[in-house]
Amino acid sequence: MKKAGTVVTFIVGIFLVVTASALVYNYLEWEKPKVKITEAFDMIGQKRNVTIKVADSRSGIRRIAVTLTQKQHTFNVASIDIPEEGVFEKTLPIEVSPRKLRMVNGPAVLEVKAVDYSPLHNTVIVKRNVTIDMVPLRASLLSMAHNVNPGGTCLAVYSLTKQATKSGVMSGNIFFHGYPEKTAQGKTFYVCYFAVPIDVTRATVMSVVAEDRAGNRAVVPIPFYVRSQHTFRDDTLAISADFVARKAAEFAQDYPDLEGKSVLDAFTYINSQMRKSNESAIHTQCLKTDPKQLWQGEFLMMRNGATKARFGDRRTYVLNGVSAGASLHQGIDLASTEHAPIEASNSGTVTFTGNLGIYGNTVIIDHGQGISSLYGHMSAIQVTEGQKVTKGQIIGSTGSTGWAGGDHLHFSILVKGVFVNPIEWWDSHWIKDNVTLKLQDAQAGL
Repeated sequence: MKKAGTVVTFIVGIFLVVTASALVYNYLEWEKPKVKITEAFDMIGQKRNVTIKVADSRSGIRRIAVTLTQKQHTFNVASIDIPEEGVFEKTLPIEVSPRKLRMVNGPAVLEVKAVDYSPLHNTVIVKRNVTIDMVPLRASLLSMAHNVNPGGTCLAVYSLTKQATKSGVMSGNIFFHGYPEKTAQGKTFYVCYFAVPIDVTRATVMSVVAEDRAGNRAVVPIPFYVRSQHTFRDDTLAISADFVARKAAEFAQDYPDLEGKSVLDAFTYINSQMRKSNESAIHTQCLKTDPKQLWQGEFLMMRNGATKARFGDRRTYVLNGVSAGASLHQGIDLASTEHAPIEASNSGTVTFTGNLGIYGNTVIIDHGQGISSLYGHMSAIQVTEGQKVTKGQIIGSTGSTGWAGGDHLHFSILVKGVFVNPIEWWDSHWIKDNVTLKLQDAQAGL
């Protein structure tokens, strides 16, 4: 009996020890908070926005403090005390401004300290070595005349006082990257082709924007003159149910959502979701561009091509006598003889060949620095992706593939994936006045 009592006592003792340990563990809680600085950076300029995320799943967050240390001096950046338990996650957006803190350029340490609500006040400290660089980044506009047409293209030429991680032009609400060039003397300047909004007004934002590694920004407004408030055409196109049904059956191989749809629903899908998907794919494809100019002189228009539709035409579709939808034409339709040869409008690199929905069999050529040309509705393609082509080289034949009612070429020019009016690029005088002379004058001014 004595032996049995000893065993019971031992078991009870083990139970009490385990229970006490669990209570102590749960009460004291040694788990530290988790801290994350969401942005990746190693330099801080005159100011930088930083997001701190803190989490503590057990006792909650008590306090967060952010400091910068430089040459044994500690500067308080931000701090927050949470008066009540139960806050398990906290996002702290802060502005780090070394200039306001009266710091100097050079090495520093950014430190984030988080404390939880455990009786042990578990603390975690995350440090990041950074360099303070408050030297301003300045941009100077070298191009003088910026005469623009609605839906057209403009070139800005500028210089920077220091290396930038990002620079270009903000046109409306779209950013266009700039590309570095060098003068004969070795000086660096930047060229940026950008699309002019089709609804451009004097209030449209056009600015050179640049940012260096430390986050210092430069913004220089671009003075511009709108040549004319071009009036784009309104066009009504009658389409038959048979045409829609036939095209829907062709497209269904690649777009199974079209199967089983009524004629009206099929047209709506083609003119909305499918069109949007195709143009998104074109935009993404045209972001792949050579940093150097690959083209020379005016772009070629298809030989003996008669214009059937213009850039910017506002189309209204009528199906069986009823308005069924609208679209904006993003290029120029050119018709000649059936299966007429198509030439590369200028030198460049083929970046896409294949079927592209409403554009049918399509070729896209990169001409460098964000300029691309697109050839749609082709019956045959005679080039391959990655192939270098020269101005005037035959790349295929016209056709009626995609959303085309007859044999023709759909030709587009794009700037960084944004459709622009091709007419300017066919005009040697426009090229001379808006590109060639601008580049010469800008380099002369350096």
